[in-house]
Amino acid sequence: MNPSLWLPFALLVLFAGGLAAFFGRRTGDGREVPVDARAGELLAAGLLPLADCPRDRDACLRCLLVERCVIHRLLELGLTPGTELRVVQDSGGPMLVSVRGTRVALGRDLAQRLWVELPVVDEL
Repeated sequence: MNPSLWLPFALLVLFAGGLAAFFGRRTGDGREVPVDARAGELLAAGLLPLADCPRDRDACLRCLLVERCVIHRLLELGLTPGTELRVVQDSGGPMLVSVRGTRVALGRDLAQRLWVELPVVDEL
C-alpha cells in the first residue's frame, strides 16, 4: 500500500469505529448490551419500532439497533438518526419508506430494529 494512503485509511477506520460505538451500546467491560434490554428503555422514552409506525405519518428516526455491518449501509441510504421519514406502504411484508426525497424498501425484521419518534399532532 502506498504510504500516502495510510493516513486516510487510518482516519476512515477510526471514523467507522466511532460510528459503531455511537450507535451501539456497550457495558463497562466492552460487551454489547442485548437489543432486547434496550427495547424496554426505548419504549419507556416514547419511541416505537418503524415496523409499528402508522402509514402516511411523519416520523423522526432516533435509534438504530442493528449490527455493525448493517450500520454503514443504512447510513449510505440516508437513514441517519434525526432524519425525517414516512411509511409509504406497509402490507405486512417489506415496508416502503420515503426518506430524503427517495423511497427505500426495508424488510420487516430490519424495520423492527429502527426506532422512531412520532411528532405530537394537534387535533382541533
